[in-house]
Amino acid sequence: MRGIEAALQVLEQVRAGRFASEALRRIGMKPADAALASSLVYIALRRRELWQEVYGGFLKEGAKGGHKGLPPAVQDALLAGTAGLLELRRFAGGVLVNALLDDLKARSLKRWVPLVNAVLHNVGEEGAKRVEALRRSPALEDRALWAGVPRWSLPAWTRTWQRADLNRLFELLPLPPAAALRPAPGRREELLARLWEAGVEAEPSDLSEAVRLKDTLLPTEVPGFDEGLATMQTEGSMLVADMVRRCYRGGLILDMCCGRGVKAAQILSACPEARLEGWELSEGRHRSALREVRRLGVEGRARLRCGDALKLEPEEAPSLILLDAPCSGSGTWSRKPEAKWRLTWEELDRLAAAQRALLERAFALSAPRGIILYVTCSLLRGENESVMADFFEAHPECAELPARPEGPPFRRGRPWGTYIWPENPWLDGFYCAATMRLS
Repeated sequence: MRGIEAALQVLEQVRAGRFASEALRRIGMKPADAALASSLVYIALRRRELWQEVYGGFLKEGAKGGHKGLPPAVQDALLAGTAGLLELRRFAGGVLVNALLDDLKARSLKRWVPLVNAVLHNVGEEGAKRVEALRRSPALEDRALWAGVPRWSLPAWTRTWQRADLNRLFELLPLPPAAALRPAPGRREELLARLWEAGVEAEPSDLSEAVRLKDTLLPTEVPGFDEGLATMQTEGSMLVADMVRRCYRGGLILDMCCGRGVKAAQILSACPEARLEGWELSEGRHRSALREVRRLGVEGRARLRCGDALKLEPEEAPSLILLDAPCSGSGTWSRKPEAKWRLTWEELDRLAAAQRALLERAFALSAPRGIILYVTCSLLRGENESVMADFFEAHPECAELPARPEGPPFRRGRPWGTYIWPENPWLDGFYCAATMRLS
C-alpha cells in the first residue's frame, strides 16, 4: 500500500478509536511508504485543530466553520492535505493533492473533488501566512492553537503555568519526537558501536546514560534488542525510574500501575539487590510487562500481577511504592497526539479522582518510614500539585522528600513536586513528588 493511501486509512482508524502507532503497524508497506504515512499521520494529528482552522477558513461561506458536516473521508483528505502542504518539506505538494483526490474518487466521493482541490490550492497559496500569524499573535488562544493544544484544555494550562512559561511550552509541544534508547548497564559504548555499524544515526545523551537517535525505529529494528542490549524509552521515563533508584533503601518495591513494565525492568536492572511487585489492570499490558522482564533477564526478582490496584494486596509490606498514575498524558501529547483529542473536562475530572484514590491506597499500603513516589506524565496542576495538596492535608504525618535540583529539564512544582519539561525531542513531560510516611 502506498504512503498517502495508508495515511488516510490510519486516520480513519484513529477516528474509530485506535492508536495511530497500532494502526500503522497493522498496514503492510515498503519502508519509504511507511515513513511517508507515519510522517503524514503524525503531523496531521499533532495540530489537528490548527489544520482544521486553516482549511476551514477557505471553505465557502455556507460551509465555513462547518467542516464537521463534511463526510469523514473528505475531512481526512483536507486534514492530511493541509498538514502535508504546510509541514512536509521534502514532498511535492502537487503529488500529495493528486493522491488525495484520487482516493476520494476511489471512495465514490467524486462530487467532493472540486471543493477539496480548491481548498487545498488556497492552503498552498495562503496557509503558511495564516499559520505564522497565529504563531506570532499576542493572544494566548492563538498561540495554543498553533501549538496543537486543544481549545478546551487552555484554562487548565493557564492555572498551572505563568505566561512566560506557557509561551515556552507552546514552542516545545509541537516538536516532533525522536527515539531514545536505554542501554543495558555498562554497555552504552557497545550499543553505540552496533547502531553505527547498522547505519543508524545515534549519539550519547548529555542527561543520562541514554542513546539518542535522530529519528524513530521500531524496537525490533534496534541491534541487540532481543538479547536485552537496549530498550526503547524516553529520557523522561528513564529519569523517573532513576528517581526510584535514588530513593531505594532496601526491601520490596511496589509498582502500583506498572503498564508494560519498562520502568520496572529499568529499576530492577539498576538495583541488582531489589525485588519488585508490579500490578497492572490491563491484560494486554500485563503480558507485555512479563515479556519485558524476561527479555532483560530480571524476571526472577519480579512478581507481576494483573488486577485492580485498589484491591490487590502485596505479598509483603513495601518499603517504596511507585505510583505512576493514569493521567491525561499531556506531557506526551507530541508522541501520542490522538490521545488529547479524545479528552474532555469530564474525563480530566475522572482521572483526578482516580489519582486521589490510588494515592490514598498507596498511603494505606505504606509502612512507617516508607516512601511513595507519585508520578504522572502530565504537565497540568489539576493532576499534580492539586492532588498532592489534598494528600498532605489529609495526611500530616507525611512529608515531602527533597526534590531533584532545579535547572533544565527540572522545574520545581508550586509548591510540591518536580516537573520534567519536554525540553528536547527525546524528553516527555513528567511530574514527580516523593513523600515519606513519618509514623
